[in-house]
Amino acid sequence: MQSAPGNHHFSNVFVPMRLIERLEYFLRVNRVTAYSFEHTCGLSNGYLAKQLRGRGSVGSDIIEKIKYNYPELSIVWLFTGKGEMQISPNATGRENIHIELKEEQAVFFTAKDDVIALLKKQIEQYQSALAEKDKIIRLLEKQSFYRR
Repeated sequence: MQSAPGNHHFSNVFVPMRLIERLEYFLRVNRVTAYSFEHTCGLSNGYLAKQLRGRGSVGSDIIEKIKYNYPELSIVWLFTGKGEMQISPNATGRENIHIELKEEQAVFFTAKDDVIALLKKQIEQYQSALAEKDKIIRLLEKQSFYRR
């Protein structure tokens, strides 16, 4: 199995790789030319270059063609950059599915934990904002009481 970078780090700045950049990396590592990739997947000439320039998006129909023609490519890695880039070439179809499901589950649980942490932080911010608003309401009520 081949592990690969899912994201770039430049001068302590985190820059996530796009799906198309991970695909291009997979092709480069496996010495597959853009022409060969496009021809194998039934795509138009220049498709990969166009996507790398940022014009357009990779649709689900293209992903299906990629997975069909490159079964060793981990779709989880392609989408997220997490896990192994390639599934064992010696694994059977059933083993590949099991490996991808395990990776997908790991990504899901990591993402779930990230979402929970983010939501907890938002709750704290909302509680703080609510406490501030309650203070303002009490001050305004006192002010209106003294004006009577």
